[in-house]
Amino acid sequence: MNNSFKPDSSDWASIFISWQRKKLVYVSIILFLNSAGGVYYIYYLIENGYLPSPFLYDKSNTFMDFFNFLYWAYDDGRYTNWSSVYPPLGFVILRVFNFVFAGAGYGDPELMRDNSQFVIAGVCLIYLAVPAIILKLKYWQSFSVIEKILTYLTILLSTPMLFTLERGNFILLSPILLAFALSKVGVARCLSIALLINLKPYFALLMIYYITRKNLKGFVTCCIMTGLIFSISGLVLDDRFLFFFKNLFNFAQEAELFSLREVMALPSSISAFSYVLKHPDGALFASGFLGTASISIIAFLVEAVKWSVLTISLVVVFMRSRLMRDAEVLALLVVIISNLGIWVGGYTYILYIVLIPVIIKMSKKWFYIGLISIIALPLDIVPLLGNFIGEQHSYLTDSSANIYWTLGLGSVIRPIVNLILLVYLSVEFLARKSESANTSI
Repeated sequence: MNNSFKPDSSDWASIFISWQRKKLVYVSIILFLNSAGGVYYIYYLIENGYLPSPFLYDKSNTFMDFFNFLYWAYDDGRYTNWSSVYPPLGFVILRVFNFVFAGAGYGDPELMRDNSQFVIAGVCLIYLAVPAIILKLKYWQSFSVIEKILTYLTILLSTPMLFTLERGNFILLSPILLAFALSKVGVARCLSIALLINLKPYFALLMIYYITRKNLKGFVTCCIMTGLIFSISGLVLDDRFLFFFKNLFNFAQEAELFSLREVMALPSSISAFSYVLKHPDGALFASGFLGTASISIIAFLVEAVKWSVLTISLVVVFMRSRLMRDAEVLALLVVIISNLGIWVGGYTYILYIVLIPVIIKMSKKWFYIGLISIIALPLDIVPLLGNFIGEQHSYLTDSSANIYWTLGLGSVIRPIVNLILLVYLSVEFLARKSESANTSI
């Protein structure tokens, strides 16, 4: 006699209602916490004249990721003097963006920022529009209107989004392209991935998707599109754009490119810890409670753990891809990218908003959502250590302020949580027994 329980239609309805209620309550809680963080950041700015960590420790550099990039969009030495590792497409887009929003096309980056208020407004508009566009896509259809509204506000107030806005980083455009890569098929997916690669080269790792699917046509199409976009935008820009490849190689060999405060602001990879320990200043600080030999061993172990997890995750992609939906393969590759190293940066956390509809179809969905929520929360309001770094000009308040820098709890927690997310996603796919996954999203 078969005593297995088979829910009838009313049971399925109650399960669905329960799931919807849980989503609504959970999103409301995270929105409340992010809102509290936003209020704290505003209060701190009013009281002290500058934003606290994890925001820029150089308080005069607000929006300068954007305007440094924009300055070199008009300077022919971008690949020879600045040694840019940005593909030419980004510079072309910035020129168009600057023209549309009537920005300054001359002077140094600070002068361009001072004379480009409409451009700054445009960056803020992108910040507001990106989550709205993503939430309108079909693969968010399981979310109700109220859930989408609450999710939209939660995304806007999340620390990674605010961090990216404050720096004006160009990666703000990437979540839209990633959303199309996840939700579309065929040529549209190829084009989305090609554009992502031409914005940030590390997205080339997404090409593994085509290899695991043994989709030679898709792989070749994506490669051709990537090459055409690169070549056409490069020729539009100048005739020295091929120096990009030399710069990219040199960048990969650079051992001490970033300051410790910059690396630890909002790290996505545990490589931030090994970088600090290997850096002379970081090693000197750590020597106060760790021996010199211990510092070297710990730095080695951090990298060994990271590369072991990354290797296993890539093996999982190849071994279990037939049991994974297309969107799951791409989602796992995105989490792999964010864990690669310090050069990827905490900006990649904003890509995780695109992964939510993929994750909620998985068996450990609440655990994954919990980990992503931890990454989004304003944990940095809890300081672990700090020091006075002197008087600076604060762009946001146009005043001089005495800057007290702090290392927040989030800077330590987020990269660890991010690696745990990668581990558990890999374990779930590795443990799958049946080919029940549909190859669509």
